[in-house]
Amino acid sequence: MSHESRIQKILDEYGLNADGTLVQESIEGLTDKEIAEEHQWATECAEIDTRAYEESLAAFQPAQEPKKNVVYTKMGTPCSPQWCEDWIDAVNDVEQEVGHQCCGARIKQIIPCEMRPSSPNGRCRFHGGAMNSGAQKGNTNARIHGLYARRLQQCGGHCPHWNTCPMVDDEVKNIPDNKRPPCAYEVQELDMLRSLDDAAHHPHIPLEDRPLKDLKKERYPVHAQLVSLRENLHMLQIMITRTANAVSITSLTTQTVQQTDTYYASHEKPSALLQAHQMLTREHRRYMALYNTFIKQWGLPKYQSAW
Repeated sequence: MSHESRIQKILDEYGLNADGTLVQESIEGLTDKEIAEEHQWATECAEIDTRAYEESLAAFQPAQEPKKNVVYTKMGTPCSPQWCEDWIDAVNDVEQEVGHQCCGARIKQIIPCEMRPSSPNGRCRFHGGAMNSGAQKGNTNARIHGLYARRLQQCGGHCPHWNTCPMVDDEVKNIPDNKRPPCAYEVQELDMLRSLDDAAHHPHIPLEDRPLKDLKKERYPVHAQLVSLRENLHMLQIMITRTANAVSITSLTTQTVQQTDTYYASHEKPSALLQAHQMLTREHRRYMALYNTFIKQWGLPKYQSAW
C-alpha cells in the first residue's frame, strides 16, 4: 500500500474527505454543534493515527548519510577525498605554476597531473574523467556473490537457479536467509567426493587389529596437511561446479564502451563469472600439484590416520 493510500485509509476510517472536511453522509441529521464536535474529534484522531504511521515509517527508513564537504583548490578544482593536506598544497603549487586548473592525480613521478579537468569530479580523461570511464553501470560484483565462499552455499536468491530449482518451494522461500538449508546438490557432491576419496585409500583399521610392523613405523609426517588439502580440493571442485552453473545461463563476455566527443572505443572482455571460473580452475590445479608432491614424497597414509 502506497503512502497516499495509507493516509486516505485513515481519513476514510474517521469519515473525512481528502481536504479534511467531514463526509456528507456522516453529518446528515446532525445539528451544527454536533457537526463541529464530530469534525474536531475526527480531525484529532486522524492526526494522531497519521503521526503514528509516519513515525513508524521513519523508523524503518535508513538514515541518510551526511554529505561530505568537498574541498577545492585555490583555483576551484575539486579535491579527491583521499588527498592529504600536503598533496592539496602540491596541487595548488602546480596550478599556480601552469596558470590553470589541474587534474591533480598522482602520476608515476609522484607529482600532480597537470592536465586540465574534463569532468565535474576534477579529474582529466586519463584519471577517471573520461566519459563512460571507471566502473560499469550496475553492481557487477553482485554477479559473483557467494562464488568464492569456501563452504556449502545456502539456498537463496544469489543462486543462479533459484527460480528454477526443483528443491525450492514456498516453504524454503519463507524461511529467513540465515536459516535456509545448504544447497542439496552441493551436499550430495561433497558426499560423493569424500566417498571417492575414501575408496581410493586403504580402509581404516583399528589399532588393536593392525600388524605389529605397522605399529612400529613412524607417524605419517604431514597427515593433517594432507587431510586439509583433500578438503580444499573437494571444496574447490564444488566451487568450480558452482561457477560453471552460473556461467551456463549468462553471457561469457562483457562489452565495455569508452566514448567522448572525438573518441569511441568498444571491446569485449571475459565476464566476471567466467573470470571467477578460470581463477578457481587455476587454483584447483595448483592444489593438485601440491597434493601430488606430498604423495610422491611420503606416499599415502595406510590407515587414513596419523599412524
